[in-house]
Amino acid sequence: MKKILYLFLTVSLIFSSCKKEEGCMDSAATNYNADADEQDDASSCMYAISGYVWETTSIVLNGSSLAASELWYFNNDGTVGTETYDETSSLVGYGLWDLNSSVANVFTFSGTAYNTDGSILAANVSLTNNIDIMTNATNMTWRYVGYPTANDTYVKTLKRSTTYSLSDWK
Repeated sequence: MKKILYLFLTVSLIFSSCKKEEGCMDSAATNYNADADEQDDASSCMYAISGYVWETTSIVLNGSSLAASELWYFNNDGTVGTETYDETSSLVGYGLWDLNSSVANVFTFSGTAYNTDGSILAANVSLTNNIDIMTNATNMTWRYVGYPTANDTYVKTLKRSTTYSLSDWK
């Protein structure tokens, strides 16, 4: 009986010591786990968005593609500058925003949108972005529900810019 008990304990120890540690295995992620042997889930990796310029590669409103494009300048102090361009790459407006909160996969910002002449297009705007997918440190998808009107869904695909820097903002 003792031999069976020792055998059971030995086998249990072997299998428990072989258990792989799960975690984020992408060294570019802010929550990278150097001890991880197995990726737990691609969405578990988190990436920094501040300190970078992000370019929209696609904007879709209620299933239809829009020709506009945007640049998002996320400063390390929590301020955000945006530039919006039309299909001819002409600047049509810009915005000054404060990043109010940022939790996993969601951030909220508020501020003012301006026309190119500096006149106010919309003041005291507050928006919540749901980050649906952030596949790695350079690609993400945002989804707004109820924007620009209550029945709309607005989806943006962004990539971290290699063309623009924070000093390029308006």
